[in-house]
Amino acid sequence: MSDDLFTYGTLQFPEVMEAVVGLALSWVKAEARGFAQFRFTDRIYPGLVAREGALTQGRVYTNVSHQTWELLDRFEDPIYRRELVEVYRSDGLTIRAHAYVLPVAQQHLLSSELWQMDWFSNVHLDGYVSRCRVFYEAITSEGLPESRKQTLWKLTDSSQNSQG
Repeated sequence: MSDDLFTYGTLQFPEVMEAVVGLALSWVKAEARGFAQFRFTDRIYPGLVAREGALTQGRVYTNVSHQTWELLDRFEDPIYRRELVEVYRSDGLTIRAHAYVLPVAQQHLLSSELWQMDWFSNVHLDGYVSRCRVFYEAITSEGLPESRKQTLWKLTDSSQNSQG
């Protein structure tokens, strides 16, 4: 079983990953062929879906510990499914790594727009990192109710959802 994680959205930012799991993880650039990441209509993170001919750039975090997987599984939106996907690392290795993929039954929640890393970085990164630290502190102390978790990630108004 793989202990590597392919990230394609907010978790590909090392500062987000560190805020979520409480430590810096080793990573390497990678891509997943046959997958695309689209924007949700009401969230600032993307959904990864299978799309013939598509290519998604991201990062592979290596040697993810059991404790880190537990945090990541609690952090991720419950609509995702953790699946093994083939990824091509920038160091030339082809591996199977876990990725949080959006099931077909949930793909109606996505817009037709591709998620843009620069848009997220320019508009949302700092605030998102802060909310991820709140998640980590809450989850590692007394816990975080699911209802509170959802409010950390939803868009609060339509102006925040614009990539323009």
